[in-house]
Amino acid sequence: MRPTQKSGSGKAERLYLQGRAHHKAGDLAMAEAAYKEVLRLIPTQPDALHMLGVAAFQQDRFEESERLLAAAISRIPKSALAYYNYGNALRKLGRFEDALNAFTRSFELDPSNITCLEQLGNIQKELNQFAKAHEYYDQLLALDPANAIGRSNKAIALLTEGRLSEAWELYESRLDQQLGSSHSMFEKLPRLAPEWDGCIPTKPLLVLPEQGLGDQIFYGGMLADLESAGIECLVCVEDRLIDLFRRSFPKLMFAIPAQVASLDPGSSLFSAQIPMASLGRWLRKEAADFKKVKSPFLKFDRAQGTDLRSALKQPNRLLVGVSWQSFNANHGSSKSCGLGDLLPILQTPNADFIDLQYGDTTKERTQLKEKTGIDIRRIAHIDNKLDIDGLAALIGACDIVVTVSNTTAHLAAALGKPTLVLLPWHTPLWYWHLNSTDSPWYPSTVLLRQDTAGNWTGPVAQAAEIIDGLTNGSK
Repeated sequence: MRPTQKSGSGKAERLYLQGRAHHKAGDLAMAEAAYKEVLRLIPTQPDALHMLGVAAFQQDRFEESERLLAAAISRIPKSALAYYNYGNALRKLGRFEDALNAFTRSFELDPSNITCLEQLGNIQKELNQFAKAHEYYDQLLALDPANAIGRSNKAIALLTEGRLSEAWELYESRLDQQLGSSHSMFEKLPRLAPEWDGCIPTKPLLVLPEQGLGDQIFYGGMLADLESAGIECLVCVEDRLIDLFRRSFPKLMFAIPAQVASLDPGSSLFSAQIPMASLGRWLRKEAADFKKVKSPFLKFDRAQGTDLRSALKQPNRLLVGVSWQSFNANHGSSKSCGLGDLLPILQTPNADFIDLQYGDTTKERTQLKEKTGIDIRRIAHIDNKLDIDGLAALIGACDIVVTVSNTTAHLAAALGKPTLVLLPWHTPLWYWHLNSTDSPWYPSTVLLRQDTAGNWTGPVAQAAEIIDGLTNGSK
């Protein structure tokens, strides 16, 4: 794309092309410098505005990106690509209705860009308009039936709705190379056996890790089914989970990824293998399958948990664990709240609060104490991110946990701890499903959802009421 303004100088054109070359090479700083120099020469040059907006988006400067792309669109109103990029920026800002309009306009201008159909489906899903989302996904798949991203996104919509039997086969498309970057742990491991067909294997079944730490905990709930069925398994999980899982599933064998990666592909040690998320295809086909859900399915170190509770628990006061942030690359900002947002909970009389948040929370806790006098206690010898077994024992020491949707939520729920999960208005992660206040996967959870996007007042008030009701019976 070359500068289109007829009055643009040759120097501006050369600078723009230099910027594009830097952009393609991944040098965003040099690309931005070149685009800005073009705009110094020609302040309204639309292509430089457009690409500067793209560069800002690629560096997570979404408000700046939206402003630049809006300015570009005002000068190139028939650019399908500019509208598409504008929609991406609006979506990141949580302006879903505006993003929907942008993607709609982009597709009107260029019906050959079926990626717009994917984005239109995603936006409708984020607006909780699932019937409309399926219309777009189906339109996309009618044009490109093998489109892995479209199949996977439709599967996620079906899973969110609880339509499991319809979803699992489509969900296998997540393993396509188009989506491989989000499943890198699984992709790096060797293929040692055929894919499991759900039948009892004659040799051990190899279960491979997939997705993030919280996901491995979540899918780990189905390992109890394999153990109960007497299926011999070698389960590969992230290093941080190995001790916890070995304690929780004593009849299964466990290994870390480095150990599995070292196995000889020609050794024929296994009858079959399966990534963890695919277990649902055989073990969670319909609602009736949840009747056999084991809860809790994880077990913390009782001795460590008892010692922690003895040190932390005060007579006639409730011990409450709290976590308020998610660092998920795609959805972390919408799932997270500030520690200050939890103030109605933290002001509950006769309750003490324990920091279960991973990462350095010193600044937030210090500021809270200075403003309110409330002390959220951090247990110095437990690293909430790296010492998952220690975190599990700390959760076990609490009476109840209040958390946003993150690893702490999965761990507390898997341990069977009463857990209040604060959820955003839209449903970025399918396993919390739609509208319900309970979870078939985690019987000890209560799901508290935002009434409007970005507003934590409602679910926090509900959690505060529950906590307050429990303080009267704390011992």
